[in-house]
Amino acid sequence: MRFATEKKVMVSFILLVANVIILALIVRLPFISFKSRDYVWFLSPWYNVIVENGNYAALRYDFSNHLVYTYLTATAATFFPYYKLLSIKIIVIVFDFILAFFVYKCVRLKYNRSIIPIMAALATLLAPTVVLNSAMWAQPDAMYTAFMIACLYALLINRQLWAFIAFGLSLSIKIQAIFLAPLFLWLWIKKELNWRYFLLSPLIYLVSLLPAWLLGRPLDDLLLYNVREYQSWVEQTYRIPNLYQWASDFNYELYNWGIMIAMIVVLTGALMVHKLSLEMAREDLIIYLAALSVIMVPFFLPRMHDRYFFPADIITIILVFYRPRYWYVAILISLMSLNTYIAYLFEVVIIPLRYLVVIPLGVIAVLWWQLLPLQLDRRRVSSDKAHS
Repeated sequence: MRFATEKKVMVSFILLVANVIILALIVRLPFISFKSRDYVWFLSPWYNVIVENGNYAALRYDFSNHLVYTYLTATAATFFPYYKLLSIKIIVIVFDFILAFFVYKCVRLKYNRSIIPIMAALATLLAPTVVLNSAMWAQPDAMYTAFMIACLYALLINRQLWAFIAFGLSLSIKIQAIFLAPLFLWLWIKKELNWRYFLLSPLIYLVSLLPAWLLGRPLDDLLLYNVREYQSWVEQTYRIPNLYQWASDFNYELYNWGIMIAMIVVLTGALMVHKLSLEMAREDLIIYLAALSVIMVPFFLPRMHDRYFFPADIITIILVFYRPRYWYVAILISLMSLNTYIAYLFEVVIIPLRYLVVIPLGVIAVLWWQLLPLQLDRRRVSSDKAHS
């Protein structure tokens, strides 16, 4: 009888997952034929270079700023050389589902025997920015973010080795994975991490360069291609509602000041984390600080682009399932990101970016402010015990 019940539950679970996958695919179908400007200007020419130079052999040339993504594109071009648009979009859509899987795994730690983790995965797959990013824009943000969430899951279950491996994989796909770096600093200060594991992520990044190097691309070129890309950007902010919407785009001195501001903010956060003795579950703390990390870094760093709040879109979804009182945080961050997507994809400005800056700034202030009562309550309890 018990076996029959468990079998019925398993069948129901499989059917539910299948329906979620089908629904997510149906939602993406109308956007598959869309060709964004990024596809026309960058992704399509990159694909052409790969096909014209013998697929993997093309990796010895410097024509793309997404190396691991180019490996996958070369694989797709090998098998489907004449289905360019579809091949490019299938790669990134597959990672939508990998991303949703790790969101499911994170939320399942809190709700083990419940439908809630499936709801979290569905919320991820149907999030407007996730759908538009891959199915319409054909961008690889779900790729590096999937490994960021895998890293987060490994931290939640205290598997530090796998956390740093996943973070290294995320960095190898896109350097914007560095948005999660303050979390590692803050957790190390709280003595949650062993410093010996910190070398793993750069090692994984170096390993990701080997295929292109073995195919003939110079090693110094590979080591610095991300740095050169970042330094080549002129605008201090590029269609993203961060601090530099309130500054001049062409103030070159602002770049150095912006780096210093971002570092000061992260170190100030580290000081606060060190001083606060939080009465919060370990898993909740990690999710909470991860959300702060991926919102703060693109907000305070200069030369950020429109899609760089994508990890924040995902981690705030997880935050809501861990701490439902912050439901408005996920909604506000998602709507803010969606506004930038609409401005680029449809050339319709709903709310000017300089006004949207108050959303991430307000969320950062609220999340840090919410930590203070926990510390004040702890001190009050300690003071009462001392007086008694």
